[in-house]
Amino acid sequence: MKVTDIAILFVIIILPFNMILDLKVQFTEAAAYKKIEVNKILDTAVEDGVLSMVEGGIGKNIDINKENGVREFFNSLYVNFNTLENSIDALQLQGYVSCIVIIDYDGYYVVSNQEYNNADGYKEMKLVWSPKQSFSYSDGNYVYMFTLDNNLTVMNPNSKDIYTGTRDEIVEKLGADSCPDFLKDETFFDLLRRDTIIERLKEDINYTINKHNDIARKFGITYRFNLPPIKDADWSKTVDDVGMLVFFKGMPIGVSGERINSYALGGARLVKKAKFILEEREISPGRVLKFYHKQNCSEIAHQLETSDEIMVLDSKAECAANGYIPCPVCNP
Repeated sequence: MKVTDIAILFVIIILPFNMILDLKVQFTEAAAYKKIEVNKILDTAVEDGVLSMVEGGIGKNIDINKENGVREFFNSLYVNFNTLENSIDALQLQGYVSCIVIIDYDGYYVVSNQEYNNADGYKEMKLVWSPKQSFSYSDGNYVYMFTLDNNLTVMNPNSKDIYTGTRDEIVEKLGADSCPDFLKDETFFDLLRRDTIIERLKEDINYTINKHNDIARKFGITYRFNLPPIKDADWSKTVDDVGMLVFFKGMPIGVSGERINSYALGGARLVKKAKFILEEREISPGRVLKFYHKQNCSEIAHQLETSDEIMVLDSKAECAANGYIPCPVCNP
């Protein structure tokens, strides 16, 4: 056999494998880009939800309207996925939301999908709120209900006596002899408070996500939902601020079976400060592009210095609804 024949045969054998490998790489890259896109949409929806949820208050003791927050979260999700509310696609998106947690100053609410029969007798899925859960811990003698700062409520299950106040005030009310050691030490108290809040959240989130598997399966979502890995830094944020934590899982993001498994966390004090600067830029005669920017974006520094009329919107969803696209420089 000639060398050229061997070379041709080699190419014939190897070429299909190279093409298959190239396709796999392209599919993997497409799935990775899709994951980034979905995560951005999810972050935006959570920020919009928290922004609508906060109504006032001082420090961490913030007044919230939890129903407004969840409603705006889904509105933002639908807008950014180009989905009409109450449509089949919207119901499917709702099915990918396995758990929503609203973190309040002295407790939390869990929002989950539940199955029910509508007026026509057909099974449907709707969002149901849990009762407010406390950040509670018991040492066998007392039950301690923590908050997002050093205020707490202590109850004696036997005498039914209830004490409220700061850590120092509770120590004084209980007396040094009957007061547990963790209350006497500020660092120990804060560690236990944080661990208690995180563990209570983990328990309820795990239970809710596992229960969601049965509900989702009945509505055609066969993906198995599990709690995704959450960074320690993100868990820590849940004990520092009123906010919203959303788990979004199961949406297909590739042709090889890849599915999104993500979460987003938004804190009230951070999100409340967010406002986006609007810009209408003429890129050619008769053609204008509309951008929205972060407040510190270099692209609009000159405009902020020289213009007396600066247009702003509070949320990314509002910007998108008004035809504005994110600035490619500051990437809001």
